[in-house]
Amino acid sequence: MGLIEKRLIKEAKETWVLEEQKDMRTIANSDVVIDIEWATFESDEPALRNLQHLGVRKLSNAFRVICVDDLGKEAVRDSIKRVVVTNDKDIKEASVNLDAGTVTLRCAFAKGSDGCMGDLTIARTLERML
Repeated sequence: MGLIEKRLIKEAKETWVLEEQKDMRTIANSDVVIDIEWATFESDEPALRNLQHLGVRKLSNAFRVICVDDLGKEAVRDSIKRVVVTNDKDIKEASVNLDAGTVTLRCAFAKGSDGCMGDLTIARTLERML
């Protein structure tokens, strides 16, 4: 891991990850935790640069769609405790999954929007799992 990646990870951990988590908790009215699998980003500067807007922010927007009413908020509060974001540069297609209270978003973040899912796709996929 180079200096650029170290700085990007440090900035993320100290600023925007906490802000995004607070936003997600407000949207869902729950104590959901955001967990970034940093090891999958350590040697991938382009992926780190896309992580906030094409990963965590897309998840927050998906939560906004799901939590538009009390039924959605209740479903999220009862079913989602943790959100994990993973960078996988070898996958052919981005995915989102819900298992045992954990949402896992797996994308090839260095590919930009071509390697990631849209917020509505994430929302509709999760709604089917709730």
